[in-house]
Amino acid sequence: MNSNRHGLNVTRPVSVLNKSIKFSFKDFFKSMTKAVVKGATGNFVQALGDVIDALASVSLTDDCGEVAWLLIQRSLLQAVHDLLKENEAILYRDPTNQMVRLSQMGLSPDDPDAITSRLDLSLEQGEIAIDENFFLRPRTLPVLERFKTPFKQWLEMFGLNEAEATSVVNRLPSYFVHALNEQWRTRAEDYKCLKEAFDTPFTKAGASEQAWQSYAALLQKQVDEPMFVEAFSLRQVYVPLRAYFFERGAAERDVRFDPRAAEANDSKRIVVELKKEVDAWLAANDAKDAVRIISGGPGSGKSSFTKMLAARLAEANGRRVLFVPLHLLELSDDLEEAVGKFMRYVDPALTNPLAPEENAEPFLVIFDGLDELAMQGRVAAELAQQFVREVREKIDRLNYRGSRLKVLISGRELAVQSNASDFKRPKQILHVLPYFVPGDSRKEYMDARNLLEQDQRQQWWSNYGRVSGRNYEGLPEELCRDEDSGNDELSEITAQPLLNYLVALSFTRGEVNLAEESNLNVIYRDLLKAVFERGWGGGHNPALQGVSEEKFVRWLEEIAVAAWHGDGRTTTVEEIKGHVESGGAASLLNLFEEGADKGITRLLMAFYFRRAGVSESGDKTFEFTHTSFGEYLTTKS
Repeated sequence: MNSNRHGLNVTRPVSVLNKSIKFSFKDFFKSMTKAVVKGATGNFVQALGDVIDALASVSLTDDCGEVAWLLIQRSLLQAVHDLLKENEAILYRDPTNQMVRLSQMGLSPDDPDAITSRLDLSLEQGEIAIDENFFLRPRTLPVLERFKTPFKQWLEMFGLNEAEATSVVNRLPSYFVHALNEQWRTRAEDYKCLKEAFDTPFTKAGASEQAWQSYAALLQKQVDEPMFVEAFSLRQVYVPLRAYFFERGAAERDVRFDPRAAEANDSKRIVVELKKEVDAWLAANDAKDAVRIISGGPGSGKSSFTKMLAARLAEANGRRVLFVPLHLLELSDDLEEAVGKFMRYVDPALTNPLAPEENAEPFLVIFDGLDELAMQGRVAAELAQQFVREVREKIDRLNYRGSRLKVLISGRELAVQSNASDFKRPKQILHVLPYFVPGDSRKEYMDARNLLEQDQRQQWWSNYGRVSGRNYEGLPEELCRDEDSGNDELSEITAQPLLNYLVALSFTRGEVNLAEESNLNVIYRDLLKAVFERGWGGGHNPALQGVSEEKFVRWLEEIAVAAWHGDGRTTTVEEIKGHVESGGAASLLNLFEEGADKGITRLLMAFYFRRAGVSESGDKTFEFTHTSFGEYLTTKS
């Protein structure tokens, strides 16, 4: 097999690569259609998984072109599987919808050939070129762009509207890249001939480097995952945030800066673009200025910013980045050991950036959620302070010979303030600003570039209107009030990123008149009703057939209290069962037709929860996607 610095292009036969790769979209969509129709009976994930398993067992030939085709097809099918699995609630929101639509078109849901004949498969005639660029920039593979057209049509045939289908297919590249990395790592022997044919960092990477490549793909995929039960992702609606820092006065320049005193003395608040400010800090490579703090209230966009930053840096393939949710860190351990434990859960092949290795690459470690450590009272607050000091000590040691490690920590204002004495360098603490700052409040800031004159809610609602198909050009007039005075409660709510999104969910339902009722509890109550009607009242989930809305809400309250009794955010199925039984509500366990374990798991994954890892006992843990939901449900119980 020949190779050169440009790699091998299978559209121009070289040596044994005597065959152009042809990709059968028709067979692909036939398999997907069979899986989705079968999924109408509740076996969707299993059905699509069977297709992937069948493809995984395909016998390999000696033709490297066919091996490359198999790598692409396996990766693409896995990506589609993951996308559809995450959007199952949308795909089946009306259990009869796909049957009705197909009947209206004169098609039988049991005839996948007839269904796929309605798709535009003309672009599948193109050939796929496999060269070095494919391994260096797999998201630019032309077949992905070609695949989007029939994939979008297929989604629309099964009930998604045009905006929803477009949002899903535009997330495909990130999912494909992640699946490609996983395929390459887990089935390395299958693709041995490709590794020998191409001389690229991707193909020649060792186990550790492959692990970091896969992790980088995961960080990019995470910001393309759906928001709640929507078809769109964080990346598709994200609005770059603004922030401010306190500037020391002339009289303070000869003394060590104290951010707490600066706030008390009403020092100047300098407004900046958060992304540009953090980028400048990273580019400076100042070993003595290796920590940045992102401070903001609940739902202010701190975590969204850190996730977007991690994804962007991972895609740029420059400084390596590790994203650590602090509530998953066991801080009773030494910091290096605690990070190492976390990384072993993520991928055992990842190297610990806090380990004192020679010639280590530059790293950025993002610790998200300093407030998560301080929510459990005095002991946890002490752990948070210990954590901050360990971070500083570790940085001082690792950066002794140069700027190797930088750390960015995010947290709520109170948690940051309690540790502010450890961050005394100028610009070290960046305070996140809301989407909208009323005119009367802008005088509190030094805003040389007039950044605060922009009402960022307009941009967010425009993004939301585009990806949801509701075509908002900006903040709806019904939600605009006497805003410049800053006295309007609804304006205060929509100024915060998370609460603004919750208002959007409630507003689009049209069940609550937000012009008259802007209490946050009213919005939460409406959203609880929406989730029940959308995900459970329709009866698609077999675990909770016939469950009333009252019992559904009661279940969520019990879960919230179980989490509150734990670490405040996470819980396990066993903890929920134990809490329900001890609290005299054991009859709720009998609601699940599939058994309590499976039923509770389905409920957790359908509402505002996500898997958070594994507890010390080995049980899978779940966490509230946003702590505010847990706080609301706990106080409601």
